[in-house]
Amino acid sequence: MKAVGLGTLIIVVLAMTAMLDHDSGVGIWLELRDDLAGVADRVDVLVAQNDSLAREIELLEADPTAIDRAIREEMDLALPGEVVFRFVPAIDSASASPAND
Repeated sequence: MKAVGLGTLIIVVLAMTAMLDHDSGVGIWLELRDDLAGVADRVDVLVAQNDSLAREIELLEADPTAIDRAIREEMDLALPGEVVFRFVPAIDSASASPAND
């Protein structure tokens, strides 16, 4: 029974040594695993953006006036006779006033 406990202790010590030694490959593997998680999150964001753009393309192809409307909105243009309303966000008085020290 002592041999099993000693063997387990040796394995734990070797594993800890490998984890603490950056050149062993374990540290590099842990960094790569973290990088992979970050990249996977970025892929999810890009897939969502791609889906959104694909839906926008479908809408623009389905409605002949949608392209004209999208161009006018993007370039801030108006057709003759149209009235354009622009809403400017209000300035927060607390953040706009100088700090009283």
